[in-house]
Amino acid sequence: MKTRTQLLGALIIICTLPSITFSQENLKLLRFEDAMIIVEENNPALRQAQQHIKQKEYEQKSKRALYLPQLSISAKAISMSESINLDLTPVGEAIAPLYSTLGNYGVFSGVPNPDPATNTQMPFLPDDVSTQIIRQKMLEAGEDVENAEWDQVIQEKNFATLSADFVWPIFTGGKISGANKAAGIQLEMSYEELREKQGALLSELATRYYGLALGIQVVEVREQMNDAMERHYSDAKKLYKNGMIAKVELLHAAVARNEASRELKQAQRNIEIIQSALSATLALDSNISVQPVSQLFINKQLNDIPYWINNAISNNPQLKQIEGKKQLVTIKNKVDKGGYLPTIAMIGTYNIADKDLSEYIPNWVVGVGMSWTVFNGMARNNKIKVGNTMKMQVEFAEKKAHDDLRAYLTKLYHELQMQIEQREELTTTLELSLEYSASTEKAFNEGFATSATVVDALSKVAQVKALRLKVLYDYDVSLARFLQTAGIPEQYTNYCSGDNTITESLNNSLNFK
Repeated sequence: MKTRTQLLGALIIICTLPSITFSQENLKLLRFEDAMIIVEENNPALRQAQQHIKQKEYEQKSKRALYLPQLSISAKAISMSESINLDLTPVGEAIAPLYSTLGNYGVFSGVPNPDPATNTQMPFLPDDVSTQIIRQKMLEAGEDVENAEWDQVIQEKNFATLSADFVWPIFTGGKISGANKAAGIQLEMSYEELREKQGALLSELATRYYGLALGIQVVEVREQMNDAMERHYSDAKKLYKNGMIAKVELLHAAVARNEASRELKQAQRNIEIIQSALSATLALDSNISVQPVSQLFINKQLNDIPYWINNAISNNPQLKQIEGKKQLVTIKNKVDKGGYLPTIAMIGTYNIADKDLSEYIPNWVVGVGMSWTVFNGMARNNKIKVGNTMKMQVEFAEKKAHDDLRAYLTKLYHELQMQIEQREELTTTLELSLEYSASTEKAFNEGFATSATVVDALSKVAQVKALRLKVLYDYDVSLARFLQTAGIPEQYTNYCSGDNTITESLNNSLNFK
């Protein structure tokens, strides 16, 4: 029911603005809530922030992979200046005389009898036979030693390998866990960056959306002023014709009428400017004309300032980001201290295939490796000192941010309270100015007041009407900034309606529901 009333009010406004033309095909009636949804879906700044969140999510997943072993396939084709040889000629030369000596002068016994028919009665051959057999064997072996190739190639100078390698960190001094914690904090900070942009866009949307609503109402006020000046000029012409006023009074009425017409055209032109800005915020086609349905509003009262400060401390996205930076500095400091500790990892290699690789090389190896930087020129110590100074900087920045936040919230809060008070005061002022204007017009028609008095009275009415509308607009914009600073911009729509809210009627810009 309320939406139908708002739509009807908006259509009435359109009908009462003959100088502002809207194509029905390109006209888009929007409540403020719907405008917020469009901003969430279309605004490039928010979409960029959402992509940044995805980036941080993938970065977090990549950091988790550091806990797992790294497997890789490596292929190598190697050419050396020369083959690797093992020359054992001195060994052969050393043992060859031994075989010759034993083959000629050695005496041996205990050689088993190979004849099955006699080995039972005589298990071993006689000593002379045993000696003859062993000497023969020694001489033959000596010939083999002398004829053997003692200079062997154990690795050709050209060879290739295909292997699988793995490295599995076991202990890194907190580097991997620190990287994962930092990635998680950076992801949380990206969410806060999105919330910060959402709050900024809420303030921008409120400024432009309610700015357009204000502009339309100001046009209505200027039209009322223009009609009043036309009426006054008509009355002045009649009085001048009847000789009741001097020509200077008629001229003054004509000047006032022209000035009212100029101000009306200026107000109409201003709507086009605001309309363009609002379309940009909504990321809509420039040919689409947005017609605000939600009304300018003001609240009867607000919670005390401590309530808002507590909300801001808990929810303000900028404070959250500073807290995130503080945690990142703490993690960095721990990781830098971990630089004094060794890095330990399991390592392994498996030979998948090879060409001309030495047969002495094993097919696989596994082991544990350690890397420990004992001294690096005091770089680690200075990095820790850098981390300590960064931590102090963030702490000072955090304290200043808290102080600035309290001051800014207090400023905005008193501005809102002042605007609530001004609306009440301007209501009384408008009633008095309307009564005064009616009295001066009556006195002028009876010849007891000048045109200047009438024009001043009518101008005062228009001024108070426009000022009262401006107070509501200032309140709506300040409230958006106030809730943005308090860290709860999503609650803005809760203040646009309800028992605690006074809204401006789109049917009559002079009254309030």
